[in-house]
Amino acid sequence: MNKTVYFVIKLLTYISIFLVFDAFYALVVDHNPLLVLSFLFPAVWVIFLWTLVMDKKPPEKLTIRESFKIAALGWLMMSFVGAIPYFLSGYLDPLDAWFESMSGFTATGLTMFTDVETLPRSILLWRSLTEWIGGVGVIALFLSVMYRTSKVVQALYFAEGRTDKTDPTVVGTVRKIWGIYVFYTFLFAFIFYLLGAPLFDAVNIAMTALATGGFAVTNNSIAAYPPAVAVAMIFAMALGGISFVSHINLFRGKVREFFSIEVKAMLLIVFVFFIMMVPTLIMRGTDPLTATLDSNFHIVSALTGTGFSVTDLSSLSDYDKTILTLAMIFGGAYGSTSSALKLIRVIVLFYGIFWYVKVRLAPRSAIIPFKIGKKVFEPSEVRDVAIYTTTYIFMLLIGAMVFMLYGHSLCDSLFEVASAEGNVGLSVGITSPTMPVVGKIVLILEMWFGRLEIFPVLVMLADIFKK
Repeated sequence: MNKTVYFVIKLLTYISIFLVFDAFYALVVDHNPLLVLSFLFPAVWVIFLWTLVMDKKPPEKLTIRESFKIAALGWLMMSFVGAIPYFLSGYLDPLDAWFESMSGFTATGLTMFTDVETLPRSILLWRSLTEWIGGVGVIALFLSVMYRTSKVVQALYFAEGRTDKTDPTVVGTVRKIWGIYVFYTFLFAFIFYLLGAPLFDAVNIAMTALATGGFAVTNNSIAAYPPAVAVAMIFAMALGGISFVSHINLFRGKVREFFSIEVKAMLLIVFVFFIMMVPTLIMRGTDPLTATLDSNFHIVSALTGTGFSVTDLSSLSDYDKTILTLAMIFGGAYGSTSSALKLIRVIVLFYGIFWYVKVRLAPRSAIIPFKIGKKVFEPSEVRDVAIYTTTYIFMLLIGAMVFMLYGHSLCDSLFEVASAEGNVGLSVGITSPTMPVVGKIVLILEMWFGRLEIFPVLVMLADIFKK
């Protein structure tokens, strides 16, 4: 059997477990047979496919090309399977259901639902679960229950855009990541509940905050809760945007190592953007306390790729939207649940400017290493950062131009596409069930490309057209 098909079916098998769980929840809580069947139908089909590979011997190794294809196709098929409950239950048409599912599994948070408060709880829970699963990554979920180490495990782990290891084995690292992830989820669910959020809401927003996803169970996002919830949410979003390596160091008592260069960069960016944004809000009549909370909340939400909001972002000035767009492009730390460029790439790019000037001013015989902190970057690493950033910005501009063709301003178009490609979820009102089909497809592709750091999808597509 084809290696790609084998592993994609294996990946989908784990999604079926959550579908069955949600079917049970729909039976017990919503008492709706149609909803139960909507979740069971895709689960049964996935389990049937699993029977075709259950006795097959797993491949012993994977090439980079094969692992990229598995990651890209796996996330695509996962979004198709996850869309089925939305469609079968009658809440969304096929395209909107696919959009919602892709937004969930990529932990984006853009939505096709206009009134989530009227949805059954099982649908709301499924939306949150897709983000919670997708936050760490379905491949990471798959690897966490594998009881052997091999070149296959490492290839799949890296194909999902990860390089961080805190254990001798990738599986050991992934299990630590999931342990911390689950702990934080329960911790913040408890905190949100104590601060005034209903229990169901507290659990859901805790899952989507740590996943830096942004699906809410209220129409007003986090504005529906007391301000204390929004303050606590800032910390939850920030933790989701910090590398799990830093979290593991924190749990080991290495507080100093928790504040990596990326964490320091995150704090600096939030501070600089805060100083830039607060005065404009105050000048437009927002009281200082509200301006402080709103700006802090939205900057952290944009930078970490969470997508929660406490005000209507369409009312912001182009200046404020541009600040949030930059934050969405920068993204969180490498090895976190965030997407976008990632802070380490941003650091390398900005440091590269000063390094280049320094090299040009030095004698030709001087050897000046590209060193940030204690790490020396090889020319190939700097080249990879430049290539990825160029590709990322190119895709952002192409997507924005599509929306400009439909009459949206440059600022709003860049904002919406940056939100999709960075897997953020903030919106200025462009994303809706009434948007053109082309616009929906563009955002779906942007979410897919952005979650997998572009190149796994390009490798898969190139392989298809090559044949």
